[in-house]
Order: sequence, then structure tokens, then C-alpha cells
Amino acid sequence: MYYPILRGKLNELLALRELAPLELKNFTPVIEPVKTDIKALVKTIEALNSNTIEPYIIINPTIGDFSNLPKNLYEELKKFDYLRYQILYSINENTETYKDFLEINDFGLFIQKGIDQEIINFSKKSKINFIQNDTSPNVKKLISNKVTYEDFFRKQKKNADYPKESPFSSLHSYYEEESNIGFGDYTITGDDFSEGGGPAYVVTIHCSYIDFKRFDELFIRHYSSKDDGTPTNPGAKFKQALNQLIADTETQAIPYSDTVGLEEFKALHLSEHFPGLGQVKKLSIKHHIQTISIYLADQES
Repeated sequence: MYYPILRGKLNELLALRELAPLELKNFTPVIEPVKTDIKALVKTIEALNSNTIEPYIIINPTIGDFSNLPKNLYEELKKFDYLRYQILYSINENTETYKDFLEINDFGLFIQKGIDQEIINFSKKSKINFIQNDTSPNVKKLISNKVTYEDFFRKQKKNADYPKESPFSSLHSYYEEESNIGFGDYTITGDDFSEGGGPAYVVTIHCSYIDFKRFDELFIRHYSSKDDGTPTNPGAKFKQALNQLIADTETQAIPYSDTVGLEEFKALHLSEHFPGLGQVKKLSIKHHIQTISIYLADQES
């Protein structure tokens, strides 16, 4: 099972809503909400539920509006008792007690720090345990019902710093060998959280693909516009980056999976429309998630 980890920013939630009707196999999102206004979050859970998907919600977020209000999100979501979702309780550097959510009968753990014996003991009360992929193998053996996750995206300070391609992960190809029930990543957004992007001196499109000639590893192609030294005209810069992506799809130089996100990039190229940088990121997220879902479905067939 693939558990993409997303923050509750609007375009990330929109990506999940638009993926929901595709009936993707092996796909359950993890959402860490960042806004006290949860209307968009509720709408996203509704869309997922209507397509038989119950997302995992980190109920005590470590970032965003709820980071200093550890129980507020839980109280807000209880007002929508018709929603179906699974609760994840974050164990992080600020966690002082592991008993805050024991009144919830079914919960999972999202462990964001080193694992000691106390956490191992507490994990036995949890029905699912998200642990960092670089956790010691000896510790991993002591955790049951585990999902390994990591931030594999090699984020750069500036878009101009991205190479043409960077490696991402092979975890999707071997996670079951380590007795995991699933795996997760932060897609093409990375773990770093910010309220909004800076000025677009360079526009970059991130596009994921799995290379079967390189041991099924997932790579990210970075298509960047020229740096003109100014943050003006992001639409023209998007066109420059998009032209490079479309050229690779037309020559089939890169073995991209046929995804909805990629088709939408092609449609934008035909219409010469710039939808905004947030929408561009949304399409990259959709393409990344569907690429991995297609791979997992193919492995089962």
C-alpha cells in the first residue's frame, strides 16, 4: 500500500480530490492539516469517502495553524461525525506524553523522531505505525504493522539549482521484503513546510518516472525555464519549462506513465494556458501518486 504524505494546503487537497474518482489501487493518503479553516479538508475527505477511500489524518499536526493547539483539530473534526477517516497521532520531539489520545479506540502512530523502548511499547497499542525509513533494522524488527516513509525529494533553495534529473527512491519496489505493510513519501513537495512560494525567477516542473532499466528506481526530471534575473512573467517561464517536458513525451525519451496529470500538462501545452504555479504543483503531485499506483498495480497483475 502506498501512503503519500500531504499537507492540508489547498492545491495538495485539490490533487487528492481529483485523484479520488480514478479508483487507484494501493493508494491511501496521509494528510497533516495546516489551516484552522478546515472547509477544504472536509470537502476532500468527503470526496475520498465517496470513492471508498478513508484517508489518515495526523490529528496533532506539528506545523501550521494547529501546531500549538494539539487537540483543536480533533475537536473540530468531531463536529463532522459522518466523515470516515483514520487517526494518526504524531510522536515528535515535542511529545511529552503518549496518552493524549488513548481514549480513541483505533489510532495509528506517525513517529517523527528516534524510536526508544517506550515508543516500541506504545506502538503495540496502535493499529498502524509509520516509522522513518532510516530507522535501524534491529528496531524495525520490533515494530509491527509498520509503514516506512521518508522525504526523498531533493529540494533545492532555488529552482535554478535543480539538475535535469535527480534520484528519488526504490522503496516502492522492495518495501514488502522488510515486512512492511506499506510505504510513504512526501511526493514532489518534500517535508519542508512554507505558507507560500517566493517570487518565480525560474519556473520548474517536477515530473516523476520509474526506470525499469535501472532496477525500477523512481527518478524526478526537473524542467526549468531560463533565469532572466527577474520574478516577472511566470506564464512565459512556465511555457519554457512545459515545452521541455512535452518534447520528452513526444520523443518518448523518458518512460513516463500515462497519467491524468501528464495529460493535463499536454492539454495546457495545446491551449497555451498558464494556470498558476499552485496548479502546476498540483499536476506534478497527481502524476507522482498515479505513477506509483500504476507500478504497484502492474506488480500485482
